[in-house]
Amino acid sequence: MAKKKTNKRGSGDVEIKNAAKTLLANIRFLDVDNPVKTIVMTSSILNEGKSYVSQILSEAIATSGKTVLLVECDLRRRTLASVLGVHVRHGLYGVLSGAVQAQSAIVATHTPNMFFLDAEPNIPNPSDLFASHRFAQLLEGLSKAYDYVLLDTPPVTAFVDAAVLSHLADATFLVIRENFTRREQVRTTFDQLSKTDGKISGVIMNCCKYQSGDYYSYYYGEQDGGSAPKIQESAAASSTGASEPGRRPKGAAHHPPISQRKQSTPLERSSFGDSSWSSERTDGSYSSRRSTNAVGFSPALSSKDEKSSSRRHLS
Repeated sequence: MAKKKTNKRGSGDVEIKNAAKTLLANIRFLDVDNPVKTIVMTSSILNEGKSYVSQILSEAIATSGKTVLLVECDLRRRTLASVLGVHVRHGLYGVLSGAVQAQSAIVATHTPNMFFLDAEPNIPNPSDLFASHRFAQLLEGLSKAYDYVLLDTPPVTAFVDAAVLSHLADATFLVIRENFTRREQVRTTFDQLSKTDGKISGVIMNCCKYQSGDYYSYYYGEQDGGSAPKIQESAAASSTGASEPGRRPKGAAHHPPISQRKQSTPLERSSFGDSSWSSERTDGSYSSRRSTNAVGFSPALSSKDEKSSSRRHLS
């Protein structure tokens, strides 16, 4: 995911939403025969933005018309309820203990089709809770009731919870914050997830700084009510000095009209697709290089080009 300064039109928010939609599209095509339904979102260390990525990915799923359940599985550092602005009376521990039904603990969020299951504070032994047969049954039932189930888990290097849940879910994504996470930490995380046969499906780069180019400023306009780009007056018309349409200046030679060149279609290179790649920096942290968005236009004809085109027409 990318972070950038927003302009008056809020193009930064647009780009982040597009990044989440692209991530969702990639998840859908991970396995066409066996679609991914349960997803574990984790990171190597704290403050890499895994909960933020879980939130915007859930919103992207919900706005696409699919139902999604976001589950708070970071039981030692609960943050999702306050971010989503919801208040719950029951949580995950009450459902697993049989005190309440799952329908009573799950609440709707402000986004249609998006639901949330919180967890109670101070739950003892969370890793044992996730490794229980009762939680596996609950996760299976939730995957049948919702199109997607997202599990926001604690960092792998801090607790084993994510490794346990990775074995149960269909896919696991590792969120890496650019210029923040070190190579050794990522390697340790990958080894721990591999030891539990976790299904590591991919890496999500977060807090990436990049040059977006001119595409969004062209597409959405730099200002409210922005107009389309002006078409440059051809050199032939300006050189003849014609003041009125259809009138030829005195003494000017008559030539057949030059056929209008077709402009190339604006080409957008997505900065959120598989073309992005990460590289290790000299300080051991990870950085990402992404292609900038661009809009291409056909170059304008010069006076010499127009004269040579006229000769070709006459010959």
